[in-house]
Amino acid sequence: MNAFEHFCTGHLIILGIIALFAVALPVIAHRLPANKADILIKALSIIALTGEILQDIQLTYEGGNILDYLPLHLCNLGLFVNVLASFTKGKFRAFLSEVSLVLIAPGSIFALVTPDWNYRPLLSWLPIMCFFTHALVLIIPIMMYVRGYSKPSFKHIWYPYAFLIITAVPIYILDRAIDRNYMFLLRPIKGTPLAWLESFLGNPGYLVGVLVMLILVLAAVYGLLYVSSLWRSTSSAK
Repeated sequence: MNAFEHFCTGHLIILGIIALFAVALPVIAHRLPANKADILIKALSIIALTGEILQDIQLTYEGGNILDYLPLHLCNLGLFVNVLASFTKGKFRAFLSEVSLVLIAPGSIFALVTPDWNYRPLLSWLPIMCFFTHALVLIIPIMMYVRGYSKPSFKHIWYPYAFLIITAVPIYILDRAIDRNYMFLLRPIKGTPLAWLESFLGNPGYLVGVLVMLILVLAAVYGLLYVSSLWRSTSSAK
């Protein structure tokens, strides 16, 4: 099977298309009536999760081991988080949608930019499906944000850490037990930012680097959201 290189022409075109949808769909969600926007978010969340399930069924049908396709990577967890957030209300929805926006969506960006599914031809079914589901993991929380599902604040910076403690600790234990690498907690993937961290921090030292990177990413995301909220407040006041 022919692999594709990161940032090859086809990869860049796909990223450009995803960027267009990442702008267009939140704009549509913002302009729609609240009930129709909610239906759209619910529908996209279910479509994304269904796509992941069908993908894993097909990979297993092709002879893969089901233990390799459990939905335990961060972006996979985001599929469930988005479905739960779209069908719930109140503080629970606010927590889930904020975690999806500030933690899982940036993780999806890293996955889209340095995909680990590039071992197959770019236009074969698996890369197309992976780009599709990861794009929705990025776009859906932005749609939730513009619809006011959450009110991101630096005061909530413990949200993503609470989510990671709840999810990463048992997943790490499972990784060790079944010799898998969900959430890349045992080893990084070649060609990713985690591999770069490992190159000078070693293993498991790269996990410390991940924590530092997470602090920087969260600071940047919350900072951008703060600026965005100020701009929206200024625009609405005019």
